[in-house]
Amino acid sequence: MAEFFPLIAGLTGVVVMNFFLRRARFLHLPETQMIRAIGSSITRNADNALLPGTIIHTVGGIFFAYVYAFLLSTAPDTQGSLMVYVVACTLMGLVHGLVVTLFLVISVSQYHPLDQFKKLEPGDMAAHVISHIAYGLTVGLGLGILPRLLG
Repeated sequence: MAEFFPLIAGLTGVVVMNFFLRRARFLHLPETQMIRAIGSSITRNADNALLPGTIIHTVGGIFFAYVYAFLLSTAPDTQGSLMVYVVACTLMGLVHGLVVTLFLVISVSQYHPLDQFKKLEPGDMAAHVISHIAYGLTVGLGLGILPRLLG
């Protein structure tokens, strides 16, 4: 059962991350179309990009939840401490968000096949970092709470 905890935490983290990306206006940040941008980098068309973008983003979110869980498993004495899970995963989300934002600035904004996704502003970058922090916090809560509830 424990091997499914990152799956559940990752799915939940993706939902929270998408909320922060799509509803970033409440933080006075621009609404981003990251899933459509991911999908259209493959389809080369924004109209049919939502399904492939959603699949890629969801699989990526699940994958990174397993990465976060693995990194936590290498830390000394994390068993039983919800705060360690939450803080460590939130910090991993921060680093993850900074790396992804750097990737967006270098790669996506210069080489994306559609012009509408080549424009990346500071607010977009802040929304990505904040959404990754929210993802990390959610994954940390999931990895810390799920074993107590279902373990």
